[in-house]
Amino acid sequence: MVVSPIDTGLLILYMVGMIGIGYWGYQKSETLDDYLVAGRNIPLWMYVPVMSAVILGGAATVGGGGLGYKSGISGAWLVISLGIGTIALGLLISTNLANLKAYSLGEVLERRFDKYSGTIGAIIAGIYALTIATTQTIAIGKVLSVLFGFEQNTMILLAGAIIIAYTALGGMLTVTMTDFVQWCIMTVGIFFIALPLGLDSVGGVSGLMSQLEPSYFDVTAIGWNTIVSYFLLYVLGIMIGQDIWQRVFTANSADTARKGNIAAGVYAIVYGLTTAFLGMIALVVLPPLADSELALPRLILEIVPVGFSGIILAGFVSAMMSTADSALLASSTLFTSDIYKRFIDPDASDAKYSSVSRGLIIVLGGVMTYAAIEIGSVVLALTLAYDLLTGCIFVPIFGAFFWKRATWQGALSSICISAAVVVATLSVKGFSSNLPIIYGLLSSILVFVPVSFLSGPPAREKLEQWVRTLDSPASLE
Repeated sequence: MVVSPIDTGLLILYMVGMIGIGYWGYQKSETLDDYLVAGRNIPLWMYVPVMSAVILGGAATVGGGGLGYKSGISGAWLVISLGIGTIALGLLISTNLANLKAYSLGEVLERRFDKYSGTIGAIIAGIYALTIATTQTIAIGKVLSVLFGFEQNTMILLAGAIIIAYTALGGMLTVTMTDFVQWCIMTVGIFFIALPLGLDSVGGVSGLMSQLEPSYFDVTAIGWNTIVSYFLLYVLGIMIGQDIWQRVFTANSADTARKGNIAAGVYAIVYGLTTAFLGMIALVVLPPLADSELALPRLILEIVPVGFSGIILAGFVSAMMSTADSALLASSTLFTSDIYKRFIDPDASDAKYSSVSRGLIIVLGGVMTYAAIEIGSVVLALTLAYDLLTGCIFVPIFGAFFWKRATWQGALSSICISAAVVVATLSVKGFSSNLPIIYGLLSSILVFVPVSFLSGPPAREKLEQWVRTLDSPASLE
């Protein structure tokens, strides 16, 4: 079953609208702050939706629905972990991040440690962000291939071109506006159309329970090993992603960042439970599927009337595009701010940096699209991204904020050695193993702490300047 002409028209209108917003952002982006962090002027009422849109992409919608199809309500743990991580970010470090008024993760590491830690951290975080963008492009390709009946790779090429176009045009101003629109669409589509119609199609909650095995309603059925894996990957990883931090940098105050992240995390948990529930409904309504990640788009085509299905499917595409554009911009920001600006042209004007960032978005977007075609699996690409980020960067980042004895030697050694450990373990154990991230975190701690002690205390002047910037001395006690 493919999408009707009416729904096709709605989806095309939506795509054209995103590019139109991109052109608006291009006209409004007058400074580097506008282009990279939306002028640091996003209020709470807008911050919550756009942060929610960033964290709830293809993994939460297509991947979460697929996990619900396979494992029942326990499939929600992936998205619940993202929500818990976002709440923890709000409670622990978002105030400090907002006070730093930085552009990138690498810049934060450089301020606390040294430029080498910042550069290597930026490279790893840039690869992570690009991989996140890749996962979303894969997910969009899957959905569009179901809707239009074209080959998945063809739809990936189309989606990649649209994302690159509007992100390069307007930067963070565009991404913020498009993400706000996308959040509205996905919220209406998932909660107010798909869920009520889905429940009606199976006779309500009681009807669903009567048609599925009890294990589908067991919150631990997916297995404790998987739940722990999700915690390590996503709770820790979401707290240190450049795409997430760059949103924190857009907040108009530290209070907005703190409250907004907590609220977005709660929204994510509810969203994750809902998409898993819809995956369970798809198991009852649809014939067996070879690819569980297609459960939600096929369910929508099956149960939702023409016109409304176009709105919901636009919501699915919205969820993925909102994460893809943020991650692509994040990757470009890291390479522009922490490599080009530091080593190639440190005296360039803001206009030059904006132009370089636009060019990098086009180049990295091409890499993103090619990788999406080659990898093909949302969860596989997502696992790679979070293994690298969490296993290599988490310990030095939290050491920067919470341990005044941490040194640049400890941070640099920790990042390099844990990166080697993660890559080596992935090559031996594969992507399905929890060991890469566990070994990465352990090696990071075992190197970071003793090397920091052995290398002597950090420079007093640098540490005092860091504490003054954070405006939170207690965080380093």
